[in-house]
Amino acid sequence: MGEISDALRRARIEAPPERPAPEPMRGPSEPADDHRAALRGEATAPRPGRAVVLSTEKHEPWLSRAVVVDGRGAAAESFRHIALRLRRALDDRGARSFALVSALREEGKTTIACNLALALASLAHGRNVALVDLDLRKPSVAGYLELPAGPGVDDVLRGTHRLDEICISIDRPALDIYPVWRSQHDAHEVLVRPALEAMVRELERHYEVIVFDTPPVLLVPDAAVTVERLGGAVTVARAGRTSLRGFEHMLELLPPGKVLGSILNDGSPPPRAHHYGYYGDPAAEGEE
Repeated sequence: MGEISDALRRARIEAPPERPAPEPMRGPSEPADDHRAALRGEATAPRPGRAVVLSTEKHEPWLSRAVVVDGRGAAAESFRHIALRLRRALDDRGARSFALVSALREEGKTTIACNLALALASLAHGRNVALVDLDLRKPSVAGYLELPAGPGVDDVLRGTHRLDEICISIDRPALDIYPVWRSQHDAHEVLVRPALEAMVRELERHYEVIVFDTPPVLLVPDAAVTVERLGGAVTVARAGRTSLRGFEHMLELLPPGKVLGSILNDGSPPPRAHHYGYYGDPAAEGEE
């Protein structure tokens, strides 16, 4: 997969400089140059009017796919490492929101989006992280996490519901989820409305980090439209499935300067990885 890494590196070099991020809102006592403090101090999660608290007992089926919840082992820790790097990248841009994007289907984007949101929430203080499904054509987050049915993001974008009416909350870690249940045949027309911009800005007022799941970039224009309104995008490639040509085409379709980084799904671990045991496993004891 070295070719994909080279393509991503070239995209960063060739992309025109991104316009400076707008200075985040500050309270009267906050210094103008401390945007990181402003980002963290300003976010206060809303009180959902119709929140549903999901059970996180170990027998719940959705937990088998959410590796970060009480996760032990390399997979959970890898998501936490990625989460920390993303927080720094967003802070450097003065941004709060980003989308997970992939070239085609079946590349693991929704799985990564859910686990990455859980990892970010596990590293945050309070209820300051949100996960939003913006794949209006084939929504997956609600099914992946086995959420109870109700109104969704599409209803907010059409003006029939408020964000606090569709929010679903879990307690461990503290994560708010804004799902979609019904496939929308006019998804592109819905996403180009001013309501999307307004929804993103409202979420950014309430949360420190918002993770958006989006449809495949090469199949429909929805992801590119969404990324234009967000702080950035993280590309997902799957080892043995994502082609170099498809990956490069995806980068060409995304707004310039928006790519924060890339995640290789199902990739082989680094050559030195087998020398290290997971810290806390019995097999790793005595290897410090």
